[in-house]
Amino acid sequence: MNKTIDFGIYTSLEWNKLSTEYLHGLADMGNTKAQEQLAKVYSAPIHEQKIGFGKYSGFLWVDLEVDYLCWIRDAVDKKNIKHTLAVKALNFINENSYEKVGQDEFGDVIYVD
Repeated sequence: MNKTIDFGIYTSLEWNKLSTEYLHGLADMGNTKAQEQLAKVYSAPIHEQKIGFGKYSGFLWVDLEVDYLCWIRDAVDKKNIKHTLAVKALNFINENSYEKVGQDEFGDVIYVD
């Protein structure tokens, strides 16, 4: 697979630098390179995946604040990949942190040392 995109406004940009939103658009139009790149992205461990939108674009999902990840999880449709990645990041943080993330009986996030 070519390492750089060879068309459009992102000509010469590496495929792995494209946002997942852009890749999804290309994949929906039948672009097989975009489909291959998405497969690579989603098969990567969550601690290696970067967020591709908003003010945190380029940050690792697992480096985002727990409150923000919870907001994404609660606000975004469950079929959306952002929801899936936020849940994966929260699970990773919960399993790999001294600061465990849970929920109280009202559904609010609580922090347990």
